[in-house]
Amino acid sequence: MGLFFNSKTIVNGNATGKAMTSNIPLSFWGGVDVNTGDVQDVHHNLYGQNISGNILCIPYDRGSCSSSGIMLEMIRRGVAPAAIICLDAEPVLTLGSIMGRKLYNSGVAIHTVSEDVFKELRHGDWIIVNDGGGIEVRNESQILLAARR
Repeated sequence: MGLFFNSKTIVNGNATGKAMTSNIPLSFWGGVDVNTGDVQDVHHNLYGQNISGNILCIPYDRGSCSSSGIMLEMIRRGVAPAAIICLDAEPVLTLGSIMGRKLYNSGVAIHTVSEDVFKELRHGDWIIVNDGGGIEVRNESQILLAARR
């Protein structure tokens, strides 16, 4: 019913959630509150919004080697995004998700997509990500239509 895209799976995991999209890279170190999942970077367009349980769509992580620790702590606290869809997956951030799976049996699915696909992702769309690299995108009207059936 929605749009279907292929992606490259960097970290396995199935996830469903609301798209939180930005064309601005996000630093997890200092940019996201590790206790709540709120974006606290006042210069970011997602400032004040909560990424917990949502599908974070950013071009890439802007940060240092501490991003993996922040991601790992967010997973431990249960405030991490359900998945991250990006153009380029930073190895340091993906390490946090991989370690979350090892230590807490929970992690963040991470997928990369082409620029053309990334441009199709809209803030507020409902996104379903699967291990096989498939991404389904549904807008609000499609979700309401499906709920009526």
